[in-house]
Amino acid sequence: MKRPKPVGGYTETILRVIDVIFQAVANIDPSKSNGCAYGTINALSLAGFRENGSRWVMFSFFGGGHGGNPERDGLNHGNAPISTATIPPLEILEAAYPIKFNQWALRQDSGGAGLNRGGCGAVYEIELLEERADVFLFGERGKLPPLGINGGSSASLSEFYYPGKDGKPTCPPMVSKGDGIKLEKGQKLLLKTPGGGGYGNPKERDANKVVEDVRLGYVSAKSALQDYFCHLDDKGMLDLEKTNKLREAV
Repeated sequence: MKRPKPVGGYTETILRVIDVIFQAVANIDPSKSNGCAYGTINALSLAGFRENGSRWVMFSFFGGGHGGNPERDGLNHGNAPISTATIPPLEILEAAYPIKFNQWALRQDSGGAGLNRGGCGAVYEIELLEERADVFLFGERGKLPPLGINGGSSASLSEFYYPGKDGKPTCPPMVSKGDGIKLEKGQKLLLKTPGGGGYGNPKERDANKVVEDVRLGYVSAKSALQDYFCHLDDKGMLDLEKTNKLREAV
């Protein structure tokens, strides 16, 4: 008989409790609540042996977007809304472990649309620099997104990809959870964390704020049109007349 695996990941349950509280408050008084935060610590572990035979284990948390609220947009790429754990700088992780971050960037369109939009999640691409490593991921929000409130939209889902047997990007069966993953030198992992839920009706967002979101890369021109009903020209400038007509029609 095989011994069972140890139980872990209680932090994910705590984050669900926080979401339930926010939603309960929103049902009573939306003006005093937030859209849900990204809601997962995305605990990612890589482990292997260096050329000199020494063991290395990287275990790190990765951030995401926080929910919009009555006063402002949600925080981009923030830490989980519990504990004092922080997101380590990529320079520290690269110095301590045989890995390289090919990408560490805000994830466009990951925050839920709203009068005050949800914050953006992030995109991480990690390349292994040593021979072979075992990979483990424990996260959530792979199937159910962080919810918006008071008319705000839900945020993006969590996504995780690793090289399959054919070398093509593969998603774990449980989407945001995976173990027994083998990584070879030069292969890459891709983690896309969720944004935060939006607050309020996206149609009521100041159109100039939407233009600024597009300029900064938080929101795509496509999302500006489909989610915020803002018409931008090829140069990213607001067409106020078309925007007003579009917003009046929906």
